Amino acid sequence: MFTSSMLGIAGTVAYLGFFFLVTWFLIIRPQRKREQQTIQMQSSIKNGDTVLLNCGIYGKVVDIINDNVIIEIGLNKGVRIPVKRAAIAGVEAPNLSIAKQTPVSEKYDDDDYDDYDDDEYEDDDE
Repeated sequence: MFTSSMLGIAGTVAYLGFFFLVTWFLIIRPQRKREQQTIQMQSSIKNGDTVLLNCGIYGKVVDIINDNVIIEIGLNKGVRIPVKRAAIAGVEAPNLSIAKQTPVSEKYDDDDYDDYDDDEYEDDDE
């Protein structure tokens, strides 16, 4: 009833279907979920939020006009730029805290260098 060519075609179709399902669950579905989260985050922006732009600039939202957002940047808060809502990568405050620096351990004292004879390293040509 089934010829070998029909079984070969059915196997190829099954293989392509399996490949499509794997691609869907590993690539397409997570990407769509991230896009939906980004769109939801961008639509929930309100005045006073601190945002991170796609270019890496932090700013504070001062006004929202349709699809444009007016961002105030800089320390003096005098610079205002309009950006598209799609240019906002996230709503977050910059981490401006200074990392605690660990002191460099004092491995060598000045006395350790007294053991070396400086005459060994001088040029004999003089």
